[in-house]
Amino acid sequence: MKIVQKQDIIFALKDLGLAKGDIVLVHSSLSSFGYVEGGADSVIDALMEVVGKDGGILMPSFPAFIGGEYGLVENNNIIFDLRVSPSAMGKITDEFWRKPGVRRSIHPTHPVAAWGARALQVIRGHQNCLCSCGEGSPFHKNCLVGGKILLIGVTHSCNTTLHTIEDVNGAPTRSIFIYYPKVIDDEGRVVTVPTRPHLPGLPRRYQIMDDICKSEGIQIETMVGKALLKLVMADKFFKLGSNLIKKDPVFLIDMNKMR
Repeated sequence: MKIVQKQDIIFALKDLGLAKGDIVLVHSSLSSFGYVEGGADSVIDALMEVVGKDGGILMPSFPAFIGGEYGLVENNNIIFDLRVSPSAMGKITDEFWRKPGVRRSIHPTHPVAAWGARALQVIRGHQNCLCSCGEGSPFHKNCLVGGKILLIGVTHSCNTTLHTIEDVNGAPTRSIFIYYPKVIDDEGRVVTVPTRPHLPGLPRRYQIMDDICKSEGIQIETMVGKALLKLVMADKFFKLGSNLIKKDPVFLIDMNKMR
């Protein structure tokens, strides 16, 4: 079995087109590589070296949803603590948010961890977004500022920006009710964050976007170890997905599984 080293990851990221000053939203699976020398730290260090502190890295750092997303928001007394609550989105994300210089956005269900000047700007004001992934969220802003989306060993089923495309363009995927869960921010203050959670039980067919992105020329791929890395241009991805949702609001819902 090939041992993946940090330099292998750096070479692959550059080969995909990532460069100094870029901002990239990363969804990842550490185990997809096989064996990585240095583990999650090597992946994170490689990303930081490639984009630099003037660029930015974003990663989901969502908490475990006991009873689903509604289990976190229905009880308004539940408190999520940005300082200590682990990320349930994989080893790389859980190591990332704990790194020096990394901050998490203030949101009970979809907090985003950020490092680098551009990324830290993007997570500001997340607590003011009624839809966690909607207009003004870090996922939306990443599309507006010319960011990129990197899938490391995962498919578009993990691509949270597809929630953004649904939310911004009026897909029927959110509760009409507003909930008021609480968060402890990184200064220890309790913050109430009004939110409209995703409707439970809606099966998605997000993986359909893989072939669409490749056919439109907005997705580049390469291998590192056993992991398939996919880099997508976020602005073009958002525009493409928005056009599909405007034509068919339930385009990304798997209607066959709804029957």
